[in-house]
Amino acid sequence: MKGKKITAILLSTALTFALVTGCGAKPQTPAAPSPDAEAPSASTEGTDEASTDTQQEAPADNTAESSDKTIGLLVPATVGDPFIALSIKGLDRLAAEQGATLRTVETLDSAEYEDQVRAMADMGANPVYLMWGDLSEIALRLAPEYPDTDFVLCDVDMQTNEPNVSSVSVDPTEAAFIAGVVAANNTTAKKVGFIAHADRPVSRKYRDGYINGVHYIDPSIEVAVAYVGDDQDPVKGQEVAKLMIQNEGVDLIFQSASQSGLGVIAGCEEMGIKCIGSDDYQGDVSDCVIWSALKPIDEALYMEGDASFKGTFESGDKVYGLSYGLALYTDVEFNQLSAELQETVAQVVADINSGEIDVTAGMTE
Repeated sequence: MKGKKITAILLSTALTFALVTGCGAKPQTPAAPSPDAEAPSASTEGTDEASTDTQQEAPADNTAESSDKTIGLLVPATVGDPFIALSIKGLDRLAAEQGATLRTVETLDSAEYEDQVRAMADMGANPVYLMWGDLSEIALRLAPEYPDTDFVLCDVDMQTNEPNVSSVSVDPTEAAFIAGVVAANNTTAKKVGFIAHADRPVSRKYRDGYINGVHYIDPSIEVAVAYVGDDQDPVKGQEVAKLMIQNEGVDLIFQSASQSGLGVIAGCEEMGIKCIGSDDYQGDVSDCVIWSALKPIDEALYMEGDASFKGTFESGDKVYGLSYGLALYTDVEFNQLSAELQETVAQVVADINSGEIDVTAGMTE
């Protein structure tokens, strides 16, 4: 029963989120459709005590050339974080196809960042992925010392001229806009909510894209906004959601708050309103989740690594989205919409692709 499932998730997270929980706990995301289909149904931040090294052996593929290849991933948080788990999903796929080993290191002490980056490159990992800004800045500085290693800076917008460094992010604005369209068609109160963990640039992309999508359908719908203040506190996330429902009268909330977002979902479930998830498919968390605004970083990281192994790696700053053919929602949730709303969403996707809809209208950094 999903109510019991989400309760278990919250209790476990509140007590042990600082521990490695592994990356295989989340069910496989349902296959997402191509945005090019005629009726598209998807278009989508040490010492031994301070760091944890979890080596993941990928099953060897029959076509793999060798079994001594290593993919490196350094993350400044636990692998149980939903976004990191999503990233690992893409790298698991890459490792399996290449007959490689995915080596994930939790760099939980910033004083050890440089040593960890050097150690990963020195051991021969290639490509090496660095999650978020601080690790990425160090890798960018060290890259000239390791010209034969491809470095992928993850979930950052960082300009680089180094030939062996790419900066990769997935702009969530398009997926958030589509989520806003869905939200506007699922509110009877004409009041919906948005909850993120903090008022930061990436959260503002989710927020403003969502508001633009809502108002594209109906400018009279009110959008309440709140912040948890912490991305690793599902209990507080649940409290913030319940307060918004009680005080603002919203009947649907879009959450983009990482671990705290699980609490937002729990609050929506408890109060009997609908919720929209983010980053990965979250319809398996609770029946109250009617839509998931995907941020398919797993696909973006897979594509970068695949190019590295094929020798076609290209450096530079890359922002993935619809133009790369990435899915921004799932077949499962699209197929649960009414036929009329399916048609609306499909048309919105087509208009975003053609440039007729500017999802960033009025947005500022």
